[in-house]
Amino acid sequence: MPPSNSFTAACCIIGDEILNGKTRDSNAHFLAKSLFDIGVDLKRVEIIPDEYKAIEETIKRLSSQHDIVFTSGGIGPTHDDITYAALAKAYNLPLELDLETCKQMEEKSSHIKDWVLNDARKRMAIFPKPSKLIRTSPELWVPIVVVNENIHVLPGIPRLFERLIHSLQPHLISLIEAKTGRSTPEKYHRIQIATAQPEGKIAQCLTAAQNQVKDYNIKIGSYPKWGQDSHGTRVVVSIVGKDEKAVQALAKDISDQIEGWIYVP
Repeated sequence: MPPSNSFTAACCIIGDEILNGKTRDSNAHFLAKSLFDIGVDLKRVEIIPDEYKAIEETIKRLSSQHDIVFTSGGIGPTHDDITYAALAKAYNLPLELDLETCKQMEEKSSHIKDWVLNDARKRMAIFPKPSKLIRTSPELWVPIVVVNENIHVLPGIPRLFERLIHSLQPHLISLIEAKTGRSTPEKYHRIQIATAQPEGKIAQCLTAAQNQVKDYNIKIGSYPKWGQDSHGTRVVVSIVGKDEKAVQALAKDISDQIEGWIYVP
């Protein structure tokens, strides 16, 4: 696991529809932004098929290497939704129907015409045991199922995924506090500098700047545009770190050297 002064995360997107181009994933992007806002290092995002072996191998590896793992997808009512079953198999756990989830599913679906709690829908309430069920949103019957203490299983539907991640933030902050001892998470600070100069001209400056701050856990990124935008921007330089004053000082120094200005997306 990572050192005690850090808190790292990984994300596993599960679904053939992502890999074959039928569906564009947005959940990893939303998760990355949400974690960045509370100072969590998202270290890895992996996309895998709806296959038992792939889910077992990937999730077990990510769980052993990171403080928290998020999965997206594979928990619906059809035959190809195997995430719960694959996790149970990976950790030699039995599967058990959760009656409270069935009850909430019925209550929150009662307004739907001809809706019945059939065997297919019950599949969405069959979880590995033991597991922790986190119910953060009163309007939703879908719980966040936590397996092996740090694997948080979420639906793939973006609207549901986003609502649950948003509602999970207090839980995540409590996990960070328990791991690091900080009552308030160390948030990231990002400043973006635009320049009309090409990457080839500013590369040496950025390399020297990165070497100067290698002990401050500050990362400098360079992102070229195709041609120039309406403001003359050819490259956007991103400076990210948790030491706000150091980020600001470095951004000013780089901006002076590359004739840059603050970039607002």
